[in-house]
Amino acid sequence: MTISEKRIKHPAFTRALDIVIRTAHVAVTGILFGGAVFEVSYERIIPWYYLAVVTGCGLIASEVYHRPHWLYQGRGVMALIHIGLLGLIRLLPDLQIPLMSVVIIFGMLGSHMPKKIRYWSFIHGRVMD
Repeated sequence: MTISEKRIKHPAFTRALDIVIRTAHVAVTGILFGGAVFEVSYERIIPWYYLAVVTGCGLIASEVYHRPHWLYQGRGVMALIHIGLLGLIRLLPDLQIPLMSVVIIFGMLGSHMPKKIRYWSFIHGRVMD
């Protein structure tokens, strides 16, 4: 580990905040997905959409804050694919449910893939923790 790669000590509350944001994101996106499946009107579901976006941005900010390499590691790339698939829903609204299902799968894969893949840096060509 080089000097530039030494872990930075973050305040303890940041871990708790990360758990709160992650929990909120899972809850809000579950409501959003359920609303899509049960064809809840757009007007009723839009606040949940915005909460999903806000909590998702919070997760990205938290990840980058803790690990600046996150964006170009396997986990960051999976998150970008996750976001890109969500963007396809605007272009292909008839495929909303299948696309949201794939988005959920990519989200879970990105969070639970092996450490070797999750922490692989596409810029450095090696695992960066």
